[in-house]
Amino acid sequence: MNKIKYLLIALIVVFIYSCEKDYFDDPPAPSTYNNVVPEIVDSIDNTTATLLKLNESVAWDTLAWKPAQLYEGQGLVTHYSIQVTDLGGDFSTYMEFENSTTSDTFIIITEGNLNTELLANGYGPVQTYDLQLRIKSFVHNDLDSVFTESLPFTVTTYMDVPISETMYIYGSATTVDWDASEALLMYSDNGVHTGFTYLENNMKFRFLKAQDTLDNTYNSGSLITYSSNVSAAGDNMKNFVFTGTSGWYKIEANYLTSMLTIEEYVFGAETYTYDYDNLYIVGDYDPSVSAWDANNAVAFTKESEGIFTIQATLKDGAAFKFIGQQSWGDLDWGNLGGDGNTGTIGPKGYNGNIQYDGGEKLFEITVNLKQGTYVIEEIKTELYMIGDGVGDWDWGNTDLPMIPVHSHQNLFWKIVWMNASGGFKFAPEKAWGQDFGSDTEVVSEEYNIGTKNVPVPGTAGYYMVVVDLDANKISVTEPDVYLIGNTVGSWDTANPDAKFTVDNTNQVLTLTKDLVADEIRMYAWHSYFTDWWQSEFIILSGNIEFRGTGPDQTRVSVTAGSNTVELDFINGTGSITVN
Repeated sequence: MNKIKYLLIALIVVFIYSCEKDYFDDPPAPSTYNNVVPEIVDSIDNTTATLLKLNESVAWDTLAWKPAQLYEGQGLVTHYSIQVTDLGGDFSTYMEFENSTTSDTFIIITEGNLNTELLANGYGPVQTYDLQLRIKSFVHNDLDSVFTESLPFTVTTYMDVPISETMYIYGSATTVDWDASEALLMYSDNGVHTGFTYLENNMKFRFLKAQDTLDNTYNSGSLITYSSNVSAAGDNMKNFVFTGTSGWYKIEANYLTSMLTIEEYVFGAETYTYDYDNLYIVGDYDPSVSAWDANNAVAFTKESEGIFTIQATLKDGAAFKFIGQQSWGDLDWGNLGGDGNTGTIGPKGYNGNIQYDGGEKLFEITVNLKQGTYVIEEIKTELYMIGDGVGDWDWGNTDLPMIPVHSHQNLFWKIVWMNASGGFKFAPEKAWGQDFGSDTEVVSEEYNIGTKNVPVPGTAGYYMVVVDLDANKISVTEPDVYLIGNTVGSWDTANPDAKFTVDNTNQVLTLTKDLVADEIRMYAWHSYFTDWWQSEFIILSGNIEFRGTGPDQTRVSVTAGSNTVELDFINGTGSITVN
């Protein structure tokens, strides 16, 4: 029998398989009749099959048979159905295709319909079954049915889970542990979900269709085949277990082929991992940086194993990538799956440009190669003080911008003159609405951030105020200002021999000292800070100029000998005088 013919016919025939009975007009039953069973002329070819969601509309097999005869000469119409039961059974129980609905002498059974009927009749998903089928012929309730011989076959079913548009991975095998709100996004393409991240040996994981969800559809029972470094945990949550060597892997959960594959990712000469000494940013993101100049790509700072940070100005329409060498080589990371800004990185061959509208503001970019993520956060470079303790409560009168600490997003400082009474607050702009203060109005050197006014210490004078938005802390102390470098013969931080004196009587900070002829470096210091240059400033043309988040400042040299350096933080002026 020509199978191609049947397949062409199948294109115009809609096959709906049902166990519901469809009654026919019964002709009168004859008193005598001869039975001729149907003869199979196109048997099962696909005798051992793994059914797949990918192939749900594809034929599992085509069956064809010669017509049966239930008695001679009366012209009765014969009907057929397909009965399926376990191999070795006697068909006392069975499931049925096309029950009382077809008089055709062939049938095309798709993988999807076979799988659906098996699951609907008590067979489990992702299981292998040895079965048999036969063709039943019948014409009248009073007449005996006749059957073909039974045909054996073996199928593995699939779990007919919805094809999710998104997929996340989490678990103790990953860097986010069992925090579902931090589950790692994968790249999804029509049922195939791909991610790149670190996995820990002998630890568990599973997939979620969305972050922070209780849904457990995509567990170890949702896929048929695993690569050799994965097994089912056998626990109540049906987790997977990663049994391979701890490391960075490509993870592909294919719900069309019902297969989970975890393998090392190789591109060119590189087997990708996460612990590199260097990482660079390259692209068209800052007008002051040459676009896509890999040879002059800007280096990140390595914070820890696999984690890198950099501060960069991003323009509108910024596009960039991360590379492992100052050239276009095999180490190349970008937005997983193509151009965009998903926060998930993909290696070369699986990435596009990271795109961001930055408005030419300053951002901190954190890349976690181990986890497979990147984060872009605006560095808040503006914070203002206001209040009758430092001026008045009128934004039009009080202009006290704080100084951002370099390389420490959300950390600010200011040396300010405080009155003997009153209080003050902070705001990210010179306006009410987002203002904040302390959690108490009791005088202290350190406060938790809250809604109350911060009280002044009670004695008029200079004070150093530091706000740490990450730690939710406010500090109010006496100022600590120092010289450092060759002019004082020491690069030690907080050197007591190079410390300024606070002269509240004259409202200045001052230092008189023999200096070596060289570039003068000065900075404010606080226990919240980590590097002196991050709170550096200079005197330039009689004004105090703060480095803030900017690059190294214009250098100012001093004459050898006794010098007096004077700082007026009220008016923002300063002087260096040779004695």
